[in-house]
Amino acid sequence: MPCALWTSVTDRFAGRLAAIGILASVAFVASGCHGEKKAEVKSVTKPPVVKVVQPERRNIVRVVGQPSFIESFERTSIYPKLTGYIEKWNVDIGDRVKKGQVMATLFVPELVEDFETKKATVGLDGQKVDLALKIVDVAAANVQAAEARVVETKAILAKYTAEVERWNSEVKRLDDEVRRGVVDPQVLLESTNQWKSAAASRDAARADIMKAEAELLSDKATLAKSKVAVEVARADLAVATSEAKRIEAWVGYITLPAPYDGVVVARNANTGDFVLPAAGDPTAMQRSPHLAPGGTAAPIYVVDKTDVVRIFIDIPEQDANYVKIGTKASVLARAYRDEPLQGSVTRTSWALNIKSRTLRAEIDLPNPGSQLLPGMYAYANVIIERPGVRALPLSALTHSGEKTYCWKHENGRAVRTEVQTGISDGEWIEVTNRRVPDPKTPAAGAHAGELWTSFDGSEQLILDEQSILTDGLVVEVEPATDGTKVTSPTPDASHPTTAGRSDKLARVP
Repeated sequence: MPCALWTSVTDRFAGRLAAIGILASVAFVASGCHGEKKAEVKSVTKPPVVKVVQPERRNIVRVVGQPSFIESFERTSIYPKLTGYIEKWNVDIGDRVKKGQVMATLFVPELVEDFETKKATVGLDGQKVDLALKIVDVAAANVQAAEARVVETKAILAKYTAEVERWNSEVKRLDDEVRRGVVDPQVLLESTNQWKSAAASRDAARADIMKAEAELLSDKATLAKSKVAVEVARADLAVATSEAKRIEAWVGYITLPAPYDGVVVARNANTGDFVLPAAGDPTAMQRSPHLAPGGTAAPIYVVDKTDVVRIFIDIPEQDANYVKIGTKASVLARAYRDEPLQGSVTRTSWALNIKSRTLRAEIDLPNPGSQLLPGMYAYANVIIERPGVRALPLSALTHSGEKTYCWKHENGRAVRTEVQTGISDGEWIEVTNRRVPDPKTPAAGAHAGELWTSFDGSEQLILDEQSILTDGLVVEVEPATDGTKVTSPTPDASHPTTAGRSDKLARVP
């Protein structure tokens, strides 16, 4: 190395050592003179400049869209109630049917014959009731006749009793006169015979009374029996009528009526097919529409009610509380038209599906002309509206785990504040509450009491720049766009802060 270059380097190094020694001497003197004070080094880095916003009233509209499909309002599979044969089928797929219209008729002859027998039994039992009523009338007449005979025999008894008393008195009188020789004994004998004849007639009358009373009792018993027979006949008639109605109900299943006004979408009926209640038409092809998983339960008909169609949409859990009956909705079925159909939520399942964590919502749409076909692909949107709520831009919030925070500008510093949010439209988000210290609970350092309070719109919240902020960091508010300078309050010296640190060092970990 040349001598001149080496001399220059050594001179510069010596000068730096001298400067270091001077600074060390100054620091030593200062510490020796004022040992009770420490050296203070202030950062010359300027506080970060931030933008602030305030929660403002906005109408938040969130659209929840999900793919879906169109279904008929009702779909009914028609199965036979009876085991029989298809006697006649009247409608085919694509045919429109009216409620109660007969779509097919079964052939079950033994059931028809049984019904005719039951109807004949009802007629016979009805005649038995009429006969029993007539027998009751005859028995009642016999009772009346027996009662009359009892009265008659009692009257005869009274007559012969009176004659016995008369002839008894006459005999006594004639007996006295015969003893006195006034009357011929022959006259007394004749009177005695008359008295004996009257007494015999009296005894016969008493026997007739007993016979008439016995006959009366017999006729009364016959009347009671006839009345019981009437009740039995009526009971038999009621049983026969009930049985006839039961068979008539089964006969009603011979015809397969349409359950409502609709369209036939499947037919598995052919003339002469043997059909079963549990399996429908077992001769249907294995790929028959609406065939049950067992492969044997093909319905005779399938009917759709298409004057109203249903669209299903599954709402995610976070939006479920905002979807209710009447919430606006739209449905786009491109196979029908390119413009969405407007509607509203008609009903919800209320409970979430435990597996998908979604709420089932249904949208009913009128379908004049049945142009919306069941099975069409559709895209459904549910429009959640939150008018006049406090909202912030999404860039004003940060997230940590499951919690959401904002940075509040307070006394010239950034204060990290936990918030509760609602729905978002992708740019703005509803803010409902913020966590603040509880004035009723004494502060205990980091464990001071806290409570939730709603936003009132006066809060100044830092927009963007969250990555350089720490709790208590001194910040400067960016001047307003109209040229006026927005001044920040003087930082509170008692507030725990990292104001003396460089903004490059004061970053969130």
